[in-house]
Amino acid sequence: MDSASEFLRVLQHERSLSTAHRALRLRLAHAEALLDDVLLPQRIEGSEAICGGLAYRVSCIASDATLPLKELIALPAEIQVVTDRGQLRSICGIVTEARSGDADGALATYQLVLRDALSVMEKRVNSRIFRYQNELEIVQVLFDEWRHANAVLAGAFEYELDPLCDMRLYPPREQTMQYNESDAAFVRRLLRRRGISWTVRPGRSRGTSVDPLHDRIPAHTLVLFADANHLPENAAGSVRYHRDDATGERDTITHWGAARTLQPGSATRHSWDYKNPGAAQFMSTTARASHDQGGRLAASLDDYLIDTPHAGNDVEDSWRLGQLRMQRHEFEAKCFHGEGSVRDFCAGQYFTLQGHPEIDTHPAPERQFVITELQVSARNNLPGDLSARAERLLAQNGWHAMAGSAQGSTPERAVQVRFTAVRRSVPIVPAYDPRVDLPHPQLQSALVVGPQNEEVHCDRLGRVKIRFPGMRAADHEHAHGAGASGSAADSAWVRVASNWAGNGPGSQQQFGALTLPRVGTEVLVAFLGGDPDRPVILSQVFNQSGEPPAFSPHGGLPGNRYLSGLKSREIGGGRANQLRFDDTRGEISAQLASEHGASQLNLGWLTHPKENGMAEPRGEGAELRSDRSTAIRGHEGILITAEAAPKAEGSQLSRPGLIGLAGLMESVVDELAKLAVQHAGDEPEGARLAELAAKLRRWDEGSNVASGTNGGTPIIAVSAPAGLMLASQDKAVLTGETEVDIVSGGDVAASAGQSIFLRAARGISAFTHAFGIKVVAGRGNVNVEAHQGDVEVKSSRRINLISAEAIHIEAPAIRIVSQGAQTDWVNGTIVQQSTGEQLVKASTVISSGPGGGTPTTPDFAKSAMRTDERLVLRNLQTREPIPGQGYIAHLSDGRTIRGVSDEHGRTSLVSSDALGPIRFEFLPPSV
Repeated sequence: MDSASEFLRVLQHERSLSTAHRALRLRLAHAEALLDDVLLPQRIEGSEAICGGLAYRVSCIASDATLPLKELIALPAEIQVVTDRGQLRSICGIVTEARSGDADGALATYQLVLRDALSVMEKRVNSRIFRYQNELEIVQVLFDEWRHANAVLAGAFEYELDPLCDMRLYPPREQTMQYNESDAAFVRRLLRRRGISWTVRPGRSRGTSVDPLHDRIPAHTLVLFADANHLPENAAGSVRYHRDDATGERDTITHWGAARTLQPGSATRHSWDYKNPGAAQFMSTTARASHDQGGRLAASLDDYLIDTPHAGNDVEDSWRLGQLRMQRHEFEAKCFHGEGSVRDFCAGQYFTLQGHPEIDTHPAPERQFVITELQVSARNNLPGDLSARAERLLAQNGWHAMAGSAQGSTPERAVQVRFTAVRRSVPIVPAYDPRVDLPHPQLQSALVVGPQNEEVHCDRLGRVKIRFPGMRAADHEHAHGAGASGSAADSAWVRVASNWAGNGPGSQQQFGALTLPRVGTEVLVAFLGGDPDRPVILSQVFNQSGEPPAFSPHGGLPGNRYLSGLKSREIGGGRANQLRFDDTRGEISAQLASEHGASQLNLGWLTHPKENGMAEPRGEGAELRSDRSTAIRGHEGILITAEAAPKAEGSQLSRPGLIGLAGLMESVVDELAKLAVQHAGDEPEGARLAELAAKLRRWDEGSNVASGTNGGTPIIAVSAPAGLMLASQDKAVLTGETEVDIVSGGDVAASAGQSIFLRAARGISAFTHAFGIKVVAGRGNVNVEAHQGDVEVKSSRRINLISAEAIHIEAPAIRIVSQGAQTDWVNGTIVQQSTGEQLVKASTVISSGPGGGTPTTPDFAKSAMRTDERLVLRNLQTREPIPGQGYIAHLSDGRTIRGVSDEHGRTSLVSSDALGPIRFEFLPPSV
């Protein structure tokens, strides 16, 4: 056959086997016509169940042995069974399998398998994301898509939701993922999780839009329900328990029995909630059984299961899920099994049992039973010879063996049903076990997504959004592309695992490591509890586009494979920060660097950037460098030393050489100070140096290496056993607020390319204990002046004034005094006197008239130095000014000043003509 039209022509050509007046009939809905008499059913074997679906195998005979099987696949079909009331019991489905069997020249055999639409969708496997929808909404989206995309399903399948189902009991889920599951498995998983049962009913839904007068396609409806009390009554109504015999006019139940199984007395579920980790009492829910079987043994059995995290939307939702698990155990605790010939029976409907001696003792509601599973075996009422030929051909095909229940059929019993039922009052809850029903996906790759022009997209918990690359845009059109759009709409917030995550509280007091994956990064995703709805990012992985970072500007892997570390990238730019380790043998080093200002801390074997694992060395040790500013701060002091501490075995502030040198210098200063006091009358010195040396010795007291309370002084100590050079290409300033000591155990040399200026507010004292003082001007004058005082030159021996030209002594009055002689030159008069003789030796003595001289009167500058200072008093905690605080200021010249701070916390302006410390004494409020 070359086409469907040819197939239809063949089928319509020969209709010698009519289904009229037959107990079993088969209708096939071909696209061109509805076919009733093409295939005549001889046997049907099948089953249907609540939460299970429908599957019937129909063994048929036909007059044509050349029917193309491919034209039978996917045809909507209807099996009609004539009931004891003369009505038709319909079984509708879709042909999913067609077989051809033996033929005897006049009869050919065929076998068809009918399945419901949900079972058919086992063949459609997919992966997709649903956002902000509950389970029922997702199921409806899938059903609508099936019917919209496929003409067969559009005509032969409908669905119906129990109108009394409260959608408020099913909160929307931020993300639901179908992962490598058939649509059927995915739908069943969602319904099972929410305790929603389903059954297949022949015919169309209550709200169908199809005109029944023109409805020619066999259809079936998938009914979703949460309460078995809303299921309809079976057409059989009340069914009698009675022995089935050939003379009976009505179908009966011939065998009936109850069955009980031991079930747990309680069901407990625990589900971790990372959004409220401290509320462990709300993470578990326990439901206890209401049945009274099993006694203490059942009570000791607890079905405890650690569920997927955040299984329920809230505490109430978690409680409902726990109740569902217990209701399933109660459903399985007791059921009834029966056999009979009731042709009206179908799963998902209830009937009333009559005539049973034990059941009749119960109230009327307890005599109503819902059929949960049904097995049907039936054969047609063909004429004897035709039936025998058909049975012989079916046996040759082995089709009797394929249908196990057929072995129980007898010629006297054309229809046999076996069924399982529960009382109508028992909640019918589908079985759900996350260990079985979840697809348990393996590790998956995903790409981090976010808003346009945003490189790092996260929330307060450091969660990010991802897209699974395999998600197809066509599958997400219902959500405007969310799930496969490459935007932040593709997923819920997903947590990022860290190798170090603390326990808080809050972010400011938290500790741990944070390396958020950026938009476009490939990440490795695991699924908590095997639930595809609970992804967590385990790590980030490199790929062809996102290669491993290069820690050298001159090359990456594999040449620089001995380099490792961390490297970040500037948002919206190309600069980087990095922590780099170089483990090259014999050349290990570490670097903490930022490309801003080329700022680096380099440690170990220092080299230029490596290329293919090689680089020119540029030093050993440590280097802190930057093209911008660099600051070193230590509140309890800074030690800069070149003293050796082999293998870093010394303490942090190890400074034995510096302490010894400070002691030596302290002795030098102390001894010279004593001599200066003795010879020059200087003030005693060295107290502050001794104090500083003591601070140096006690520096690490109170730390983890020394006891005491006098350590931690904010001093800076610089030590260089082989020499120290401080240099500047501009000015260099050495300053101290109270005192500057320059001490050497040897010489101190001060040299200047131009001038040396010594200035002091009080005085300058130069003292040498030996070898004298030398003042030499190679060129120019030597000026010694006292603008507001005397100049004294004393010597224990001689004073020599020697000049290569002349010596001039000028003053308004000059007196020369020696032992026993004196000369006064004053006011134009010279008076000479002596106790002995006066001797004048000259070749000639000339005395002329009066003469005189006028001394130069120097113009000395006059100056006075004034200083002024004030304090601002502030509260140490609030930093607010302290007004009205009394104080006494003790000045270095001995004066004291009393005052009160003003409204801004300021003291009065303290003025003095001398530099020196001011000590403030703060008075209590009562003073």
